This record gives sequence, structure tokens and C-alpha cells, in this order.
Amino acid sequence: MMYMTLIQCSFKQQIQYKWNLLFHIIGDFLRIYIKVCIWKALLTAGKGIESDFKSLAAYTVLATMVILLTKSSVAGDLADRVRSGMIAVDLIRPISLKWYFFFRQMGGNLFDFFFEGVLIAFLSWVIWELPFHGISVILPFIPCLMGGIVIMFYIQYMFGLLVFWMKDGTYTNMITYALFVLFSGIEIPLWFYPDWLRTIGEFLPFRYIVHEPITIWLGQKSGREIVMTLIVQGFWLLVLYMVERCLWSFIKKKLEIQGG
Repeated sequence: MMYMTLIQCSFKQQIQYKWNLLFHIIGDFLRIYIKVCIWKALLTAGKGIESDFKSLAAYTVLATMVILLTKSSVAGDLADRVRSGMIAVDLIRPISLKWYFFFRQMGGNLFDFFFEGVLIAFLSWVIWELPFHGISVILPFIPCLMGGIVIMFYIQYMFGLLVFWMKDGTYTNMITYALFVLFSGIEIPLWFYPDWLRTIGEFLPFRYIVHEPITIWLGQKSGREIVMTLIVQGFWLLVLYMVERCLWSFIKKKLEIQGG
């Protein structure tokens, strides 16, 4: 019940900024439109791109939808609250620090997805006549997407916890964002990457946030490949959980609160 209250509070906060929502819708759709036009121009020019237009257009739209659900600012929020001393208030709440940030984030993300993402997706599917896959694709896509949401949160959360030592999360945020953009496939599908860079990405969890769920939706994976993707994603979730628990256990012993 407490978790649902956090989600509801985030919804109510977002509703207060109606003009902000409108400009976000316009901005995100323009970004999608520009990217799709670029892909179309490259395909028309035959610049060595071995793909079809509808797959690339669908990938671009889906990447925006996925990022609306997986985006997280917890690292920056933790840094701000540690610097101001407000983290002391967070630590005495009757809910763990981790889940407080997670469900507050999910409330904002769900608001953006339903009030912004669904409209953008509908317009995109109508304009470019993108295919809509059946239940056999949607069923594995949903758990993979949910796994990506949790992976993104854990990565951001753990980098945010480092602020207890570093006292400033600016550089950790920059590094996290750079790695995410490079290896998640949010801007360019990973199948266009050179072999050596794609190999590096396979040993990192970022691809399971955006690229892998989208390729499942596009029907580019066989049943066996989908199962392996979900298994590896589960492995990363377990690893990140264990690292976060060890990190938090160490922090509780060394906790020092500034400001406030």
C-alpha cells in the first residue's frame, strides 16, 4: 500500500506540469521524426545499412518508449540529498531508501509512458504504418522490459550510493550516462556496431535495458535466443542485487551525513 501511495504521489506531482508534458511530447516526437528521416535517407542512399525501413523506424519509436519507463535520476537525487543533509530524513522513513526511490521513480515513469509515450507510439504507428506483433512476442517482451527497468535502477542507485564517499555525483553520473548511451542501443541499434565494440557490450548489462527487449519485440530472436536473453538478464539482476547489498552494508557502517 505504501508503494502504491508513492506512485500516486508521483502521478499527482507530474499532473501539475501540464505545459511541461506538452513540450515533452512535441520534443520527443520531433526527435523520433528526425531520426526516422535520417534512417530513411541512409537506406535510400544505400550507405551499407543492411536493414529495412520499418524495422529501424519501429526500433527508434520503441527506444523512446523503453527509455520513458527505464529512465532514472536516482544517482543525481542521492547526490543532492547527501550534500544537503536531507538524506537523514530519507533514512528514518518506514520504507527502505532503495524502494522509496524506486517506486517514486516508477510513478513518474508510468505517468510519462501513459500520457506521453502512448500518444507518440500511436502517431508513429499510424504515420509510418509500423507492424504490431502478436501475443507470442508480447509475452516474453514484458518480463524482459521489466528486467531492464530494474537493471537500470540498480545501476543508477549503486552509482548514487558512491556519493557517500565522493560527496559529489557529477562525474559518476557522466560516466554512467555515457556507458548507457554507448552500450544500451538507445541511439543506434547494436547490430550496426563493429564486432569488437559489440563484443564489449555483451559483457555489460546495459544492452539488456533497451536493445534486447526491442529485438524481442521486433521478432528478431528465436525462442531459444529469447530464453537465453532472459536467463542472462536474470543473472545480471542477481549480480547487481548482491553488489548493492554489499555496498549498502558497508555504507551503513561508514555513514557520515553532511549539511542539514
